Amino acid sequence: MNFEMHGMMVIKLLVGMAGVLFFLHMSGKSQMAQMTPTDIVNSFVIGAIVGGIIYDPDLSVWDMLFAIVIWSVINITVRLLSRNSYFSQLFQGKSEFIIKDGKLDLKVMERNNLSMEQLIARLREKDIYSLLDVDDIRFEADGQLTVFESQKEIFSYLLVSNGKMLKDTLKEAHRTEQWLHEELDKLGYSQISDLFCVEWTPDKGFYIIDKRGNIETLTIDSKLKELEGDISV
Repeated sequence: MNFEMHGMMVIKLLVGMAGVLFFLHMSGKSQMAQMTPTDIVNSFVIGAIVGGIIYDPDLSVWDMLFAIVIWSVINITVRLLSRNSYFSQLFQGKSEFIIKDGKLDLKVMERNNLSMEQLIARLREKDIYSLLDVDDIRFEADGQLTVFESQKEIFSYLLVSNGKMLKDTLKEAHRTEQWLHEELDKLGYSQISDLFCVEWTPDKGFYIIDKRGNIETLTIDSKLKELEGDISV
């Protein structure tokens, strides 16, 4: 038995575990969460780096650490680029409606290799047994389905994320950039760059978080109460 070789393997395993934990901490998420395309690539690459170096006696612990550090730097670069909506869609994918406003988008089905049988099966997993019970179906970037049941769900739109306007979501909400600027200005927010998150729900209102973490919920009912107060004064 080669104790030196096995001892080095133990060291590599320990260093590999520490390296993977460091990578997960750096990436800011656990692999237990729903995986995006980038997460899947990371899993394969990190597994190949650690597994390949552990069983190769010609590669040292330093080679493993170097590979993990380089891959971490690449991921940090990808995360920074993903703040841009174009690169975010490129790296993470984007969500698309399979069914919207009474129309099935066959191109979305084909693009995601989703057959009608698979769609029906996945609806059954959500205890939905008929398309008659569905208004819209959204195919998320992580491959999950978001289903809006008839007369039950009200869809909300994330219009601002990390200080940037999400123009594609605005189009889905049938709203314009000018409308968003005007509405936020009425609510006292003149700079979108100062906002971390803006969610809008039709017939309900806005849910706003600024970059300090302050949350403000502005519903239709609260606006009516403000107007009634102004009138009474």
